Amino acid sequence: MTERIVLIFGAGRSSGYLIEYLAQQASVLNIKIVVADQNFNWAKAKVEFLPSCSATTVEPTTDNDGFEKLVANATLVVSLLPVYLHLTVAKACLKYHKPMFTASYQTPEMDCLQEEIASKGLLFLNECGCDPGLDHLTAVQVLDNLQQNGHQIVSYEGYTGGLVAPVSDNNPWHYKFSWNPRNVILAGQGGPAQYLNQNKTNHLSYPDLFREVVEVDLADFPDLVGYFNRNSLPYADLYGIPNAHTVIRGTLRHRHFCTAWYPIANWGLNSSRDLEPTLFNNLPSPNTLRHKLSNELGYSDADCKVVQELWDYLGIWELIDTLHLQYSKSIGGHNSDGATNWQSPADWLETRMTERMSLAPTDRDMLLMTHHVRTLNPDGQAESHRCTLILEGEGGDKSAMAKTVGLPLAMAVELYLQGKIQQKGLIRPLGSSWYGSILPALENYGIKMNHRLTSA
Repeated sequence: MTERIVLIFGAGRSSGYLIEYLAQQASVLNIKIVVADQNFNWAKAKVEFLPSCSATTVEPTTDNDGFEKLVANATLVVSLLPVYLHLTVAKACLKYHKPMFTASYQTPEMDCLQEEIASKGLLFLNECGCDPGLDHLTAVQVLDNLQQNGHQIVSYEGYTGGLVAPVSDNNPWHYKFSWNPRNVILAGQGGPAQYLNQNKTNHLSYPDLFREVVEVDLADFPDLVGYFNRNSLPYADLYGIPNAHTVIRGTLRHRHFCTAWYPIANWGLNSSRDLEPTLFNNLPSPNTLRHKLSNELGYSDADCKVVQELWDYLGIWELIDTLHLQYSKSIGGHNSDGATNWQSPADWLETRMTERMSLAPTDRDMLLMTHHVRTLNPDGQAESHRCTLILEGEGGDKSAMAKTVGLPLAMAVELYLQGKIQQKGLIRPLGSSWYGSILPALENYGIKMNHRLTSA
């Protein structure tokens, strides 16, 4: 039988567990794994000493011939590239009739390909990593089980956080990057957060979502709060709970993180563009910070103290000084031709936060995921179901985030190659055909939800 080729674009942080898992199954699945990255050394490091694996280099945006040749020769394509490149991969997969798998959110641009994907009888699977992905698998399993046992779903809330493990938590932000720093810095800027609460559709504008946080009932982690994800509304139907009166999906952070981040976002200090003159002229100084926090944002003395400590840790005043210096060399708030080293606030923050808030080689990250489901049981009594996953990484490339992104995606690829998935079209991993196989397999890797029932 001809050996099948699984082509993996991207050899970044989340690829290790994916590649290793598929390599271990290579002989059974009759596959060869090709890892392609614009950085050949990264790709080579990921496949070294693994069976049935090879590395290559390609740049999708400039080497179209080499990129398309890889797709044409593949049996199945996995994209771990940045989100903006998924569409390039998708169009090549359509051209050469190849199934495509990603861990990323399904974008409107991908939605536009739905008809063509279906007409060609292909499977394009998105949202099969950690968040999104593992959150879908675990949520739908819990909701399906409850409904099959006669429960009426009243409300659903789900929160996930890629955090630092307590043993490695040694900065006042109580956070270290286990994922792309840029995504953290720009979080929430894509539009208002939308969610359903008590049968009312709510829209929470940016940056207020970092102020209007949700208290999350996690006894072992009392200082964690949730901020709302961009759009929870479609998940009422996607999760099979169209009659629920509350549907909320959110992200977990330490409450001090959100307390200090809200004024950063409010005053444009994480903007990826030039600041508007009104924002620039309203920036605080060390002498005015407490006054502005108190009078403009209504912060308490305790919250002001938190902001002062966290801002001092990052050196936010250096950012503000840099902005003043750059604006002094510009005309009307825009760079003159002589301003050659312009940095946006987001650029500066990304550099500084990466320096001071990255995981050290011996640091351990933590993945925390929780679902809170309120139901009426078959007797009409109110119940509260809390399902929680806590997973600590092992340090280095063996992070909890990489594990929970890579393994669900690898297992989805395995199911497809085994012929156990018959779905076609543009889909997410929802339903028992996905969670019924992937979640039991993940338990072998220590990835398991704990279910607690209480009276509501």
